[in-house]
Amino acid sequence: MRFARRLGVLPSALVLLAAAVAALAPGLFSTADPVRGDLGERLLPPGAGHLFGTDELGRDLFSRVVHGSAASLQAAAIAVGIAVLTGAMIGLVAGTAGGRLDGLIMRGVEVLLAVPSFLLVLVVVAVLGPGTREVAVGVGVSAAAVFARVMRAEVVRVRGSAYVEAAAVSGTGRAATLLTHVLPNASGPLAALATLELGNAVLTVASLGFLGFGALPPAPEWGSLISAGRPYLASAWWLTTVPGLVIVAVVLAVNHLGHVLRTRSERR
Repeated sequence: MRFARRLGVLPSALVLLAAAVAALAPGLFSTADPVRGDLGERLLPPGAGHLFGTDELGRDLFSRVVHGSAASLQAAAIAVGIAVLTGAMIGLVAGTAGGRLDGLIMRGVEVLLAVPSFLLVLVVVAVLGPGTREVAVGVGVSAAAVFARVMRAEVVRVRGSAYVEAAAVSGTGRAATLLTHVLPNASGPLAALATLELGNAVLTVASLGFLGFGALPPAPEWGSLISAGRPYLASAWWLTTVPGLVIVAVVLAVNHLGHVLRTRSERR
């Protein structure tokens, strides 16, 4: 089992590296215009001229998938960043304060955890309106409660450690103890959790794009590409299959690396 996990690290890392480069510099992979097409080349199957084929407007699907990675992955990364920062702050305050404040904060966190995450995202996006940034905020808010609960548990655990008590006895201030001892040692599991949540964020962002809440057309986005290809499932399978396989590859790669990081964190 350990050998299989280690063997899968390199392919997973390569998939994520390619996806990250495509999101940051899509021109390195494709020079074709992802928005303009040629109606004379509409619905061409994958081949030498068009690696992923063309869509109903003659646009190169490979170029649209590559440029769509910017919207999808950037939104997922922003969402995880919001969730980590917000959840870590809430968990740190709750774990440090203790008492009634801790109980009040965690009851609020439990309420958020009781609400289905996708439903919560839909509510936030409905309030803010459609768009990639709005989707990122909604996904980040829905995932913050998970990070808050983990951070609070780690803070409570670290606060009882001998080195934290020794720092308090030696006269180190409470704020300095939190910053130099509690926070660094409590934030380790958040890295593994953030990696796992990144895969969930990619799926959620793609799902919202599929429903029409993501990037507005004609801008490409993985979920909207799948949605746009639905009317052509019988005649042009590649319009939905190829973007779907890209999403699956990225999510599996992220989850695999997340499990590896979590395993190493538990061993420590």
